[in-house]
Amino acid sequence: MMKRSLLGTDLQIEQEGRQAFNLDTILLQSFVKIPQKSKTVLDLGTGVGPLMLYLSKKTKAKIIGVEIQEKRYVQALKNIELNDLQSRLSVLHMDIKDLKMKDVDVIVSNPPFFKVSETSNINLDEEDTIARHEVMLNLSDLIKVVSKTLKFGGYFYMIHRPDRLEEIMTLCQNENMSVKRIRFVHPYLHHEANHVLIEVMKWGNPGLKVEKPLILYVEKHVLTKEMVDIYQGG
Repeated sequence: MMKRSLLGTDLQIEQEGRQAFNLDTILLQSFVKIPQKSKTVLDLGTGVGPLMLYLSKKTKAKIIGVEIQEKRYVQALKNIELNDLQSRLSVLHMDIKDLKMKDVDVIVSNPPFFKVSETSNINLDEEDTIARHEVMLNLSDLIKVVSKTLKFGGYFYMIHRPDRLEEIMTLCQNENMSVKRIRFVHPYLHHEANHVLIEVMKWGNPGLKVEKPLILYVEKHVLTKEMVDIYQGG
């Protein structure tokens, strides 16, 4: 178990190596916008809680994580206590598909990216496999849960792979949600995007904003200025 600073904040996080939060978490938290009057934020698949901790710096709303894996759930509780955030942050140990909450203002998720059929990418470690592959939760089920849980005009934020964007947009449309804002993330200026950040609105009007691409590196090991700002909490 190791304890480290949560990049760009004055918060701490404790985790095992295989539970480590990664670039996806940092990119997603920088993209999320929480309306000022929000009362409840839900983090689906919270892991050990890094995204909840980041969002606690953006809002005074109650933040609730949902995590199916017991070890990660227990560590998320410990990380909340480590930062004395028990009054605003909490975690539910349950399957997302069994969630019964309604009228949530904002939902965020860094879901499994890979379909189970993509066996070449499956990690032998069960904990990692559940986090990375659609073993316990597929994209269709996630979108259905989000739609049932969000309030009218509520927002959903996620990070995913560009090659699944069309599928995501279709699933959202089928569940009365509209993709309102996207931003493609590229490792280098002239490389294809390998992530996409997505903002969805429940019963949103038509209209999609494509933001300028986010470029991670100028060259190997040299971050762009924007990425330096993100890492520093800008």
